[in-house]
Amino acid sequence: MNNELHTTAAGYETLLVSAAGAETDLIAATGYNVGVPTPAAALAPKDLMNQDGTSKYNGVMLSCFATSNDNDTVTMSVYGIAIDGAPERIGSFVWTFGTAIRSSGVRWADTCVVTLTDTSSGNVVDVADSGNDRIARARFDVTGYRYLYAIAHTTTTGAATVITVEMRPW
Repeated sequence: MNNELHTTAAGYETLLVSAAGAETDLIAATGYNVGVPTPAAALAPKDLMNQDGTSKYNGVMLSCFATSNDNDTVTMSVYGIAIDGAPERIGSFVWTFGTAIRSSGVRWADTCVVTLTDTSSGNVVDVADSGNDRIARARFDVTGYRYLYAIAHTTTTGAATVITVEMRPW
């Protein structure tokens, strides 16, 4: 496998298209063993590798939209899984939907607040364009992960549905 860092994904890919209800702890779901848990199809892991075994992504940028009202919020957990590793919770992302309309009844999240699970290793999530009724974006490094999961587990305000997270290279 080539050790060079590069990104080969050309545009946005869907990372999440559903809400799971109560939070699913993927770490416990594997019995704290290595491997990839198999949740419902809508919550299947996003493979971050190309077919030839090279990494598609060095980092990702996430944006979120949902069928929602202005100021509805949703909380999601993001997990990474390395080859032969157990799921690692990267952090909690709280998205608040604004006035930017994607399509009829569907709004973009204009605010994102991130709480990282592990800050000791220098992990950082940058949030751009947050809180201004445009499209908030959260970006972070995924080097070393083979799979990425994002599970929306709480609508803390309002009743956002059909929650979708799009991911693109960063």
